[in-house]
Amino acid sequence: MIILGIDPGLASTGFGAILCDGKAPSIIKCGYIKTFTDNTVASRLFQIHNDMEQLINTIKPGLVAIENVFSLVRYPKAGILLGGVLGALYVTIQRHGIGMTEISTKEVKNALVGFGSANKDQVKTAVKKLLGVDDIKSFHAADALAVALTAYYRNKIGSKKA
Repeated sequence: MIILGIDPGLASTGFGAILCDGKAPSIIKCGYIKTFTDNTVASRLFQIHNDMEQLINTIKPGLVAIENVFSLVRYPKAGILLGGVLGALYVTIQRHGIGMTEISTKEVKNALVGFGSANKDQVKTAVKKLLGVDDIKSFHAADALAVALTAYYRNKIGSKKA
């Protein structure tokens, strides 16, 4: 199975796809969708939708795992914009009939680093080690791969109990 992890953001939406074939998971593709602030919000959301469509058609994931985002109360506009990004992603994923799960940042950090207050460098280091890669250029891509890995471990552990 291929798991596509997503780290949502309006300026940059990270993605990371891993292959889970019974052995250790391996990286298929990672990167990010960058939008530009001089474009309207509507055109940026449409770009995220279109780029995600193309990505899904290319890698054909069996599961999409999205980082469950939060917004600080003092930044309500950021929360509203992030809601738009999530809406674009949800519609795109639903259109393809792919299973989807949301994973909290704290669960990702606990699963990969061992404690829920790990920083971005610690998460990125864990992802590189678990996937056996030397470098991941973008923190957004590393976060998305971390989400995909967490979904893999969540499902793997769950299947052992059954």
